[in-house]
Amino acid sequence: MPFSRALLLLAAAHAFACSGSIGGPTPDRPGMPGVDATVCYAADAGPPPVVERDPELDASRRLRRVAFVLHGRPPLDAERDALSAATTDAAREAVIDDAIESGLASPDFYERMVDFGHEWLRNGSFLVGAQGDGYWGNMSTHLGTCAADSANPGAYFIYAESNARGRDQCAVAGAPTRDVEPWWAPGTTVTLLGDAANDAPTVTIDGAVHDCGIANEGYFNMANATGCGCGPNAAWCYPGGGLNLGHDREGSQRRDMWDEPARLFAHLAWHDRPLSDLVLGNYTVGTNRVWAWYLRFGRQTGLFAELDADTTWFRPEAGDLPRDPLHTTPDDPNAWRELVVERMAPQLLSLSGGERSADPSRTLRWDPRTDGGPAPGLPYSGVLTMPGPNSSFPRERPRAARFLEIFACREFDPPPPEAHFPALGADIATGGSCMHCHVQMDPVAMAFRRWIFMGYYVPRPHLADLESLPIPEDLYEPSRRYPNSHWYRAGADRWAQNWLPNTVMTPITEDELAVHPRALFVDTIPPEYTILGQHADGTMGPLAFAKILVSSGEMDRCAVRRLYARIVGRPLDPASEARYVDALTARFVEGGRRVRPFVAHLLRSDELRRGVR
Repeated sequence: MPFSRALLLLAAAHAFACSGSIGGPTPDRPGMPGVDATVCYAADAGPPPVVERDPELDASRRLRRVAFVLHGRPPLDAERDALSAATTDAAREAVIDDAIESGLASPDFYERMVDFGHEWLRNGSFLVGAQGDGYWGNMSTHLGTCAADSANPGAYFIYAESNARGRDQCAVAGAPTRDVEPWWAPGTTVTLLGDAANDAPTVTIDGAVHDCGIANEGYFNMANATGCGCGPNAAWCYPGGGLNLGHDREGSQRRDMWDEPARLFAHLAWHDRPLSDLVLGNYTVGTNRVWAWYLRFGRQTGLFAELDADTTWFRPEAGDLPRDPLHTTPDDPNAWRELVVERMAPQLLSLSGGERSADPSRTLRWDPRTDGGPAPGLPYSGVLTMPGPNSSFPRERPRAARFLEIFACREFDPPPPEAHFPALGADIATGGSCMHCHVQMDPVAMAFRRWIFMGYYVPRPHLADLESLPIPEDLYEPSRRYPNSHWYRAGADRWAQNWLPNTVMTPITEDELAVHPRALFVDTIPPEYTILGQHADGTMGPLAFAKILVSSGEMDRCAVRRLYARIVGRPLDPASEARYVDALTARFVEGGRRVRPFVAHLLRSDELRRGVR
């Protein structure tokens, strides 16, 4: 029985609550299955629950709530004294209003938004990312330091697995050295020793030319080709090695890459930017370590002449870029400052000529079934294209599910026992109980398939089917699927088994795949699909999903619910309080989707003036 008809028959027998609108009408293409994503279940049509409210809180308790929300602490003595000195209701209201305004202007507010960003965005740890404990968010050649009693005390050497390339030279008084201003400590000088001192862009080994800006994976340490060094300002290297790079401590690259989504959220709140920039923006924020990560990712393109010529990227004062309020010293390398990512990683496209933009009209259309050669790049789309989430959620379906949970407040729970589904077929998004979740995630998942991980013990992230990593035409030949091949470890065997033609997540025909093997990487959501009540505009990759999140209003409603729960202290019920959610959402959107004025509104709301039980 067709999927849509089965749901209609199911609807005739029961009263229903529906899971939402992901999917759509049957695509008008031969061999394609129908996709109707409004899955309905029996629901209680009884009246909404009654919420009992306490009497209005006294001014001292309201001041305490404001202080905890904005500062994470009780009111200060001066704030309590000001309230005690107020003798009228109007004067007490003025004290609380002053506390709200001063709190919103305090760096404490930024820190509270960072904390809320971690709570909301739920970016996982690199250590439990795509390849278990193998990927630590680092793609640079690792450096060790010579002992204080050696011939080259404090000098940096390349820390390869055998240590043969570097540590032995610590004892050699005449070993080659080079003094540089390192990217991780601008304004200082360090000494590079042995191979590390080399800044040539390439080396030739056995007649083959190697790009020195691309590190090779090791067991615990990244190291580039023998003879390659650290390049200009040691940009191809990282000061540390092995398991030391796996720390969660502040000041480590892995910690910063985990921190990046929450920091961007706090940055938008602090600088009064639209919250939609979180997914629509072509920019991020980062310390020097974050900028260095994107540079390493960009160097995989082989564009060393362009990227290595930039000697200002690691100077925090250059360009006077907006930054966080906790690092105001102009030359602080730990400042979280703005970055249009394309500058450091040209394969992550700005689609704006390199200018900061979150314009939803940014578009790139690319279809591997009809466009020849590899894709020109992937449009950068805020959190949806950050390395942290794409490592934490290492496959396309988990990425889709987590982002639907985070930005659209969707839930993925087992279906209720009374739900009925069409028979299971080849496509788990259109039959069997699995469709309960996959009918929502699979139309979105297809946009997230290019971000992959390749390598041995320290796999590196890549964007597949770009010029820097084209898909071989014979990728699915048996010889290519040998377990020790790079493509096997990248997931090619899984792609061949799970990315099946004529399915929701892979809307291509078998004939198209036979003619164009690269078509398996199609990541343009078909316009026939309906996701959150919207149709995609033909943009490739996650940016199309970002536009849907914003245009549908689902991200706004979800953000309002998350902010409300954080500020007021209780979750909103999207069913019994739907009108209230809509009213708050309208206010949020009319205010330019800015977090700070919306928080101010909640702090002055009737609900915050009262307790709720």
